[in-house]
Amino acid sequence: MEIKGRSPELKAADPLGRIIGWFRSLRALMVIAALAVSLLVTAAVYLATEAVFTQAVQRASVQNARVLADGTFNAMYQIMRQGWTRDQLNEFLDSLNQRADPGAVINVYRGARVNELFGRIEQPAPDKTAMAAFDSRRTHVDAGTEMVRYDRPLVADAECLQCHVNAQSGDVLGVLSIRQPIGPMIEQAHDELVDRLMLIVPAPLLAALLVAGLLSWRLGRSVRRLNRSVEQVNRVEDLADLRFAGASTGFTELDDVLSRVDVLTDKVRHVAIDRNLLEFEIGLLEHFVITSDVVRDWRRYVRDLLEEINRQFTVHGVFTAFSIADRPVGVDVFWHGPVDEVVVARLDQEIGRRVGEGLGGQVHEVTPRQHPGKDGLPVSDAGRLDLHTKTLSMDLPPMRGMVGLIVPMGEARVPVKKLVIESILSTLINVVGSVRAIERHTEDLEYFATRDPLTRLYNQRMFWSLLDYEIGRARRHESRFGLMVIDLDDFKRVNDRYGHGFGDDYLRRIADLLNDGLRDGDIVARYGGDEFVAILPDADDAAAEQVADRLLARAQKTAIAAPDGESLRLSLSVGLAVGPMDAADPASTQALFSLADQAMYRAKAAGKNRLAVANRDEVRALDQAGGGTPEAFAILDPATVSVVYQSIRRADGEVMGAEAFARARVGDRLVPAAEFVRALDRDQLIDAVDRQVVERVLDDPAIRCFAGQLFFNVAPTSLMEARFVDFLLDAVERSALAAEQVVIEISESPLAGEIGALAGPLADLRAAGVGLAIDHAGSGRETLSYLRRFDVDYVKIEADWLCDRKVSRRDRAFIDGLLTIAETLGVTVIAHNVETDGQVELIRGLAIDLMQGYRFAREAPVLPVVRTAAISGRGGRV
Repeated sequence: MEIKGRSPELKAADPLGRIIGWFRSLRALMVIAALAVSLLVTAAVYLATEAVFTQAVQRASVQNARVLADGTFNAMYQIMRQGWTRDQLNEFLDSLNQRADPGAVINVYRGARVNELFGRIEQPAPDKTAMAAFDSRRTHVDAGTEMVRYDRPLVADAECLQCHVNAQSGDVLGVLSIRQPIGPMIEQAHDELVDRLMLIVPAPLLAALLVAGLLSWRLGRSVRRLNRSVEQVNRVEDLADLRFAGASTGFTELDDVLSRVDVLTDKVRHVAIDRNLLEFEIGLLEHFVITSDVVRDWRRYVRDLLEEINRQFTVHGVFTAFSIADRPVGVDVFWHGPVDEVVVARLDQEIGRRVGEGLGGQVHEVTPRQHPGKDGLPVSDAGRLDLHTKTLSMDLPPMRGMVGLIVPMGEARVPVKKLVIESILSTLINVVGSVRAIERHTEDLEYFATRDPLTRLYNQRMFWSLLDYEIGRARRHESRFGLMVIDLDDFKRVNDRYGHGFGDDYLRRIADLLNDGLRDGDIVARYGGDEFVAILPDADDAAAEQVADRLLARAQKTAIAAPDGESLRLSLSVGLAVGPMDAADPASTQALFSLADQAMYRAKAAGKNRLAVANRDEVRALDQAGGGTPEAFAILDPATVSVVYQSIRRADGEVMGAEAFARARVGDRLVPAAEFVRALDRDQLIDAVDRQVVERVLDDPAIRCFAGQLFFNVAPTSLMEARFVDFLLDAVERSALAAEQVVIEISESPLAGEIGALAGPLADLRAAGVGLAIDHAGSGRETLSYLRRFDVDYVKIEADWLCDRKVSRRDRAFIDGLLTIAETLGVTVIAHNVETDGQVELIRGLAIDLMQGYRFAREAPVLPVVRTAAISGRGGRV
């Protein structure tokens, strides 16, 4: 295993490590540098002095040789003027060598002219240096470190020619050569120089050591101070004590460095977060998770968070203030420890002022709820407290909020703590704000779970619960109550003519009328579509009928302005039943509703816009007669539901397909479609019946011979039910039909505002190859939304709407526009519920090729008829 570094303790225990550490220190660097500089200076002085002395000796030797040469030449010249013999010349040269400087050697080399005239003598042959003097006729000087050589040529002049008759003026008669040894002199001088330097060298060395020691001491003092200050820094707040302002190290540069350290520590204090605070910040992120426990008891969450905050630094309290929608501001103050009443009063006043300024409320309206603690430090001086707040504003749900921290005065002056305080406030405002928003959303969910979102009346589910309760209450108190079923007359025409937008406003006006027209304490609910119900507590037969008459009279006087300016008279069909029945009759909630519902149908059958009171004896008589009217149809049993078929023909009468749908029978007669659908919705059996129809048709062996397209009318609620699409596709796959032969019809009216929920189921059907159709397409906005968002194959439009010659210009423009859109998108238009030959001609005039229901009453709508018909093709396009 490789060890990349050793701790200071290990280095201190290792002698080699201590030595290496000393050599790596600044002190060792200064000492070694001083020694090196001293040695280098001494060596440089020695070399320079040696060079200078050697050059001086050489120059002196050369000068001495020149003087000796001049003296020798002059002496020779005087002797030669007097004439001399060979012996005299030799004696002269010997005497010169004896008188010359010690070690100097003088030679005279005779030239060729002299030898010709006087003959040769025994002497050394001239060397190269002497020959160079002969040839160049110039003096040659060679100064080395061991020898100085001086060679001077003897040039003949006019006087010399008196004796040397064979020479000419300017000839070299000889060379005077002087050799002066200087090596011993230089060596002796070098020895003396070294001796003197050895006496001088210790002085600069000691001076260097002294300077190094002084520098080391002064630097060491500054470094020790820096080390002591750094060792005291354990948290970011301790950086405030790491100050070197005014410190003097004796070195301007070091003083500047330490002053920059102060600047650096200030910067670090503003940006650094120590480990404990960082861990605390991470803990805050964990508290940001909103669990069901937090939603259930957010006040406990705040108290727990306050406890955790105080593990890092002191926070005396937390307050929260939130106002949701039009509710007054609610303020909660949580204290960590016991608090004096005077402090509470002072803080309440300050919190009220802050909340009033931040949330726009009145200070006197704010009354904080106190949540005292017991584990923290007691608080007795409000003047030593500081308040930090953060606000929040939301549009959905409409909410304003503020949270605050109560901390000791000056706590936020530390930059890091100020950041942490901001972080705590952000966590509080987000978590508590989210919890309060969830509370409001939960309240809305609870509200709309019992309310109709359009009219804000009770919904059908809540109606049944209230009806059960009222029956039980009336039996306990032996009292009576009324039950009204109210249906709007001709609402479909209003909806088709003016659109669903106006239809929704129309329903809201009806809801307001019912609320205002009934007694205080009466319960009104929207049962579904254009049908309403009302429970009249503590009302006997006479009182209930009086309330119903008053409501009907008020409705008859009410007119609602339509978008085209027409005044629409309100018409209601009201059925009234009074319960509970006597003890001998085991009447149920459903039975009582059926009585009121049947009474409502009698009111419609009698001409609408009237009241019908349920008569129990009459209903029993009708039951005994076999249910001769559809109104006798009360409680629906899915087992009694049968499947019927309606052919879809071309305009020329050729059958190209059929629609399968469910109907119920009372005796030998079919229950009308509107009543049947109402019963399904009432008993919440639509999904079950849709599944039953699909299974019966696709599992029928007779379907094997079916060659056309088979339409299924499926409620949108069924399509959105979990796994219904999977069930449908499995049934298609098991059947003898191809997926392209199956068409699913969806109605445009029951899903106002929920079209997006069908996107997934319809996309799955299209991906499997199943066709889509819009059933009962009218003037509502959902038809256009369906056509824009979904890829449909068919649009079914009511024949009476298409063929009504009295339809308004606005509606006719919409019809033409819808047909044009269908043609542009390649969607086939089917005229629905065609009843007369006149309608057939009008539909052909609109270039609509497919019709459903034509001659429906003249042919038994059973599968064998459809099966034996000539079914082929997919139908034309508009």
